[in-house]
Amino acid sequence: MKDLVKELSKFEADGETFPAIDVLEQLVEAEPDNLDYRFRLGVNCVNVGQVERAESLFRSCIDAGMDDSGVQLNLGHALKALGKTEEAVECYKALADSEDDSTASIGYWSLANMKTYRFDDRVLTRLRDRAQSSDMGSPFRGLMFFALTAAWEQKHRYENAFMAMSEANLIFAAQQPFRGDLYGQMIKSMLDQVKTPSTLPAIAGPTPIFIVGMPRSGTTLVEQILASHSSVEATDELPFLNRIGLELEMGGGYARALADLDASRQETHAKQYMAKTEPYRKLDRPFFIDKNPANFLHVGLIKTLFPNAKIINVIRDPLDNAIGLFKMYFNKGAEYSFSMEGIIYYWQGYLTLMRHWDQLYPGEVMHLSYEDLARKPKKKITEILEYCGLPIEEQCFRFYESDRPVLTPSAGQVRNPISTKSIGSGQNYEQYIKTSIPALAEIKRKSREVFGI
Repeated sequence: MKDLVKELSKFEADGETFPAIDVLEQLVEAEPDNLDYRFRLGVNCVNVGQVERAESLFRSCIDAGMDDSGVQLNLGHALKALGKTEEAVECYKALADSEDDSTASIGYWSLANMKTYRFDDRVLTRLRDRAQSSDMGSPFRGLMFFALTAAWEQKHRYENAFMAMSEANLIFAAQQPFRGDLYGQMIKSMLDQVKTPSTLPAIAGPTPIFIVGMPRSGTTLVEQILASHSSVEATDELPFLNRIGLELEMGGGYARALADLDASRQETHAKQYMAKTEPYRKLDRPFFIDKNPANFLHVGLIKTLFPNAKIINVIRDPLDNAIGLFKMYFNKGAEYSFSMEGIIYYWQGYLTLMRHWDQLYPGEVMHLSYEDLARKPKKKITEILEYCGLPIEEQCFRFYESDRPVLTPSAGQVRNPISTKSIGSGQNYEQYIKTSIPALAEIKRKSREVFGI
C-alpha cells in the first residue's frame, strides 16, 4: 500500500492523471471505506472528462458521511460540466452560506463563474459586506471581489464592478507576479532563431485540430462546434505541447532545438505527444481537438511535429477581451491578467508571434473573428469545417444541443445558441481605463493588419 500511495503522489504531482486514476482504483478497491481515496478518484476523473463517474463518486462520499466543502465544490463542478445547472447552483449556494470566509468565497466565485446565475439584492449585499470585512490581502477576499464584480455588472453598476475587479486583481497580482521578462524572451528567441519553415514529412495517425488565441476569446465555442461533428473528438486543455517545449528548453534552448529538429527527433516527439493524448481519445475518430489558447506560443512546434495539423486562431476585439480577462480569476498560467498593463503586454507578444508564424507558414493557420462568428454563424461554421477538410454536418450548427461535458467557465454559454450580446461589452468600462485605451486601440489596428479581419 505504501508503494501505491507513493506512486499516487508522484503521478498527481506530475499531472499524470490517467496513471493516478489507475492507482486510485486499486486503493479504493483495497480500502473501500477510505473516502479520501474515493474523493481523489472523483477529482481526477473530472480532470479527464469522466464527469458522470465523478458525480457518482462524489455523491457516494456524501452519502457515506463525508462532510467536506471540497466534495460539495467538486460535485458542483461535475454537475456544471454535465449541464445540470440548477443542481450545481445548489451546491455552490451551500458553500456561499458558510460562515467560513474561505469556503464562502469559493462558493460565491463558483456562482459567478456559472455566467448564468443571477445575484439578487440580498445575496449581493451579503457578498459586498463579507468582501469588505474579510482579511486584507487574502486570496479569499480576492475571490469575493471577483464574484462581486459579476454581481454589480448584472445590475449595470459598472463603476462598482470595475472597483471590485480592480481590488481583486491587486490582491492576486501581489501574490502571483507576471514574469513578463520570460514571456518576452521566449518570443524574441522564436523570432531570432526559428527563421525557416519545417519541411519534415507528416507521420501517420489522426489529425489534431489546435484551437489557440487569447483566453476569453471564444475558443470553447469553436471547440463545441467542432466536437459536434461525427469525425471529431474533443479532449481537454492539454498540457503536452508545453511539456515538449520545456523538454526542448532543458536540452539547450527551446527555439534553437526547434530550429534544428531532425526527422528522428520529430518522430520521437510526435509519438510522445500522441501517446500522451491517446487516453483522452476514446472514440478513435480521424480528428481530435487540443484546445489550449496558450498553444499560440507553440505553432512552430505544431507545424514541425504535425505538418498536416489544423490550427484555428480565435480573435476577439481587444477591448472586450481585455475586460473579459481583467474580471476573470485564473487559477494559474495567466498571471498577466491581473493588470491591464500585463494584458496589453501579453496581447502585443501574441500579435508579434502570430505574425511570425504567418510569415513562416502562410495560409496554414485559420484566423477566425469571434464577432464574425457571432454575427454570421452559418457562414463562419461552414468555413471552419471547410478549413478542417470536414463535410458539412447539421449538428455543428446546433452545437448547443450537445450533451458532452464542458469543463471551462464557458460551459453555460456554449449550451445556448450564439449570441451577439457580449460584442462591445468592454465599452462599459472605457471611462475607467482611459490610460489603456490608446494602447488597446493600437492593438486593434495591428490585429486587423496581422490577421486580415
